[in-house]
Amino acid sequence: MKLKRMILALALMAALLLSCGATAFADPSAFSLALLIGEKTVTVRAMLNEYPGNYYISLTDLSAGLDGTRCAFRFEYQNTPADGEFFTVNTRQSSGAWSGAGNATEDPWISSFVPFRNRIFVDGPEHRYYTYRDGRDLYMSLTDIQLMLDITAEFTEEGIRLYPDRPFRADLEELDRQGYFDAFSAVLVADADTGDILFSRNAGDPVPIASISKLMTYLLLAEGIQRGEISSYDSVGVSEKAAALSRGVDAMVTLYADQRYPYQDMLGAMLLASSNECALALAEHLCGSEEAFVERMNKRAGELGLETAHFYNPNGLPVYLQQALSTKVQNCMSAEDLFSLCSLLIHEHPELLNITRERYGSMPSLKYVTANSNALVFNLPGCNGLKTGSTNKAGSCLAASLPVSVNGETHTAVAIVLGSETAYGRNQAAEILLRAARDSWQEQGSFAPAKPEPSPSASPAPSASPAPTGKAG
Repeated sequence: MKLKRMILALALMAALLLSCGATAFADPSAFSLALLIGEKTVTVRAMLNEYPGNYYISLTDLSAGLDGTRCAFRFEYQNTPADGEFFTVNTRQSSGAWSGAGNATEDPWISSFVPFRNRIFVDGPEHRYYTYRDGRDLYMSLTDIQLMLDITAEFTEEGIRLYPDRPFRADLEELDRQGYFDAFSAVLVADADTGDILFSRNAGDPVPIASISKLMTYLLLAEGIQRGEISSYDSVGVSEKAAALSRGVDAMVTLYADQRYPYQDMLGAMLLASSNECALALAEHLCGSEEAFVERMNKRAGELGLETAHFYNPNGLPVYLQQALSTKVQNCMSAEDLFSLCSLLIHEHPELLNITRERYGSMPSLKYVTANSNALVFNLPGCNGLKTGSTNKAGSCLAASLPVSVNGETHTAVAIVLGSETAYGRNQAAEILLRAARDSWQEQGSFAPAKPEPSPSASPAPSASPAPTGKAG
């Protein structure tokens, strides 16, 4: 009987998927796309990721098209016994012959159904962008191509035009007018040293923050060490509750209730791999129970003036409240309050960055090696933190930091992106925000938006009655 029910369920699921239409489940196939580069038109293979306008372009074909320009690059597939499969981009080199299938006039089926975060070594350092894969070729979004190669693309009446000699620059206000930030619950980028805000949208609204909650967990742990309650040299015991969490669907590492683990290994797993079970075990280590730790989290948030913050657990997982009507809640905070928390950590506990800047982490006692869940430490030189997060309700979230030095003075830009539909959308937005802040600091010595100069020919404003206060209707 169970087997019959399972077969029936699978049949119904298959029928449902087939009825969902071509938009969401269409085979990702390539088509020919014309790119305008200088005086020439280059035909490349491209595909659309789910929706019109979201172009992914063959890096092999683009490499050939950019040959002879400032942004020429050689794109190659590599496979070694030590490193496995990866791809390389070597700039200012001519494109090489490619042994892959097809050319721009063919219509191949893309072998990877969903975008996957591939390892791409650009002039040596590793980058991690989400791409579709077709054998030994990758299809990368037009946005990520601009970020990776530092070039500019525009949609013109003639078509998509690439400017290889124009470095990528983002006008955040113009992007906002174009609707770019509509895809997120809240965004903000600001100077952690002065508090100057370069750009924000919906930044005062409390929204779910998922595993970014672990930054608050880290703050309490660091303060616990300062007070002598715990030590970074401690071995951490594991409760049955934490051990059970490590065997669940949200687990990253396996913990055993009859073992103890080095504090530093568990901390690294919490911050780099976003281990929920390690966050819980560390919270219990400090306060004796999860409930006592959460009480301290909310009390400390109040002391810091983080008025929108509310925590239910130390890791950011959804929580079902024990009451008659099932109620699922999640840790919440506004982008503004999250920025304040990040700024505090950067200045009061900079040792955090020694962990969050690492691309890879090894936790020998946990028998665990991980890559940093924050792709920006790979993609944006100098990025040194801070934390990713993701749940169904929170979407994909990221708090990222980038120190910028000009004339011996260093300031740290912090970008907050909350409520993205996808991890690659979150990564793109955060990189754009941090690059805009870096460019602003380098060009005008401030992260604050540049104020327009008054026109010399402009007439002085009339001395009319005072403007009304409040919002316009």
